[in-house]
Amino acid sequence: MAKPRWIRSSRKTWERIGFLKVAAYLAWRGKSSEDFVDQARAHINSTINVPYTQKLGRWLGENGLVSAVELKKITMNETIAVRLQYWWAFNTYFAAGWLSHKAIPDYFEHFPRKIGVLEANFEISELGRLLMLGIISSDEIEALEGSSKLSPNPLELTRGQKVLFAHSILKADGDFILLLLERLAELYPSKAFTYLDNGTAIPVALDNMATLFRGSAYTSDDQNEISLIIRLRDLITKQNEIKIEKQGSGSRREQISIPRLEWLVDLGILRKMNARNYEFTRDGLKLVKNWTSYYRNLLSKYYPEECLNKLLDEHFFGPLMEFLCGSSTSLEQDEHLNLLKGAYEIVKGSMGYALIRSLLLFVNACQAESRLSGYVEYDRALASIQAEYKRDPVSIYYTVDRLGDEHQVKFVT
Repeated sequence: MAKPRWIRSSRKTWERIGFLKVAAYLAWRGKSSEDFVDQARAHINSTINVPYTQKLGRWLGENGLVSAVELKKITMNETIAVRLQYWWAFNTYFAAGWLSHKAIPDYFEHFPRKIGVLEANFEISELGRLLMLGIISSDEIEALEGSSKLSPNPLELTRGQKVLFAHSILKADGDFILLLLERLAELYPSKAFTYLDNGTAIPVALDNMATLFRGSAYTSDDQNEISLIIRLRDLITKQNEIKIEKQGSGSRREQISIPRLEWLVDLGILRKMNARNYEFTRDGLKLVKNWTSYYRNLLSKYYPEECLNKLLDEHFFGPLMEFLCGSSTSLEQDEHLNLLKGAYEIVKGSMGYALIRSLLLFVNACQAESRLSGYVEYDRALASIQAEYKRDPVSIYYTVDRLGDEHQVKFVT
């Protein structure tokens, strides 16, 4: 298939990445898949009793989250029942990021499944399982369930979590995201820009994506995909031209020319300066240029539908580890095999096999969490496992999973 990897609705549904951890937590706890969105709504809007402060009261009142009448009933040294997601948002930088009434179903219905935290039936996925097996700490689980009002804040990402989410985001949306980030880095390498500036960059990224994939669009499905991209490009261009954001035509959620950027702030690629303005962090700009230049080089050699997978297999963890830890070192074969074997004991399934991709994500996430700069890319890990099998076929087995697109391994101890 020559279809690009992009999330069609992501211009509207991108919100704080931390809510994906909520989805993983709820699925892990066995919440019903039939009414998962309602379960998520009920959970993040459940209340937690926290100490009342003037700062908290002022923030709740200014944002219309608690009525003035209710606030007048509370005095200092008392506690106040606050919705769980409001408490998380209050404790973030710029005290923002909760999901509105309309955003909750839009987000939890689509995004956790598109990013890969949940399966299509809302059951927990392999990625979600990795999060819950150790990338989300026990302290954070208490915060997620609402039994603790202390740190860590679920709306903020640890270094290990950034590894998992950066990979899942690129895997799902990379053919668009890389082109958009490339455009933003060209326009604003050292100056601030607004979400409206980002909106004007989107049609260029969509046009570039359509141009790249048009040459490989032989089937009617592929051609329809290109047509969809072009229609979206034209729609956003029109909204930009008429300055739809000034016309009061519905909420921002319906205006696809006003995209969200907080997820890039969550990853550390952007810095939020105030309610409207953003800028690249120094290391975030370096990461973007590294990934996008490698992606462009791949595009000059391979079919476009091959390039994102090659980036994820060959050149993902090294630049990311440099970004997260300040340095990066490609691990030698013996070192990363030992790490993979250790991860295998945690990640392996009931049949004794583990996806090599899952082991690798877990290993690199744990390395980043511990600020260890050593990393291993997927192609090297697979080659090492194949070499180890040839050397000692009794101690290791590897095969292709039942879907035929991922390798899995079994270590015999």
